[in-house]
Amino acid sequence: MEFNASGVAFSGKTKNVSRDGISFISQSRSVDVGTSFQFKMQNPQEESTIEACGDFAWKRQIGDKCHLGLRFKDINNFDKSEILDAAYDNWISDIRKPPITKSARL
Repeated sequence: MEFNASGVAFSGKTKNVSRDGISFISQSRSVDVGTSFQFKMQNPQEESTIEACGDFAWKRQIGDKCHLGLRFKDINNFDKSEILDAAYDNWISDIRKPPITKSARL
């Protein structure tokens, strides 16, 4: 995902998706909670871009990575549905994978 928050552009990797927003991991630490943002994200189902606006709801520094939570304010309902469908498909594929056994980790 690519972001623009208060004139600062940066990118991040999606971690979790919910009906109300997205959490992601970034190297950028320059964004504060409550800051408004605009973001662009490659549509997971198509060759198009999803755009939305919102606020940074929370921020946690873990090592050299910054974990951020975004709360949507303005997102097209179709785009929101596409994001949630892709997240659901990924979740289903993860729970259908066979568990890693102790011997397989060695």
